[in-house]
Amino acid sequence: MNDMRVFTFAFAVLIAFVCGCATEHYTIGHGDVGEFILQQSINYGGTPTTTNGLPIIKSEWRYLEDQYGMQIYLSRNDYTNIELFLNQAFAGKPQFGPEVKNDGTNWIHEYRMSSKGGGIQLSSNNSNTLAIILRPFIQKTK
Repeated sequence: MNDMRVFTFAFAVLIAFVCGCATEHYTIGHGDVGEFILQQSINYGGTPTTTNGLPIIKSEWRYLEDQYGMQIYLSRNDYTNIELFLNQAFAGKPQFGPEVKNDGTNWIHEYRMSSKGGGIQLSSNNSNTLAIILRPFIQKTK
């Protein structure tokens, strides 16, 4: 009987943990996701080369912010529009990519936001597009 209580308790804790982790605290985005990406990159110290005449990107998206930066999830079909937007906003900045896997399912493109660090990583796979805005690394002094 004692073993059954331990099993039940362990199972309940596992379910709570899985449900808690599965429901990350994503916020549903509204409006122009390009404008949101641009504003967040500026908030993290980014210096776009232009903020005028950028395409408007209306799509379904959600985001999550943590200590490292911001994750923005979009449809896989949004990759090209986001890449075009970032190429215009950060033209002339050091970049990596795009790199495409042989099977064409995963793309990755990186943009440097400023000379102080930070960046935007754009990737896509079979199910979604992910834009990650990375905060500049700040070395702590002792």
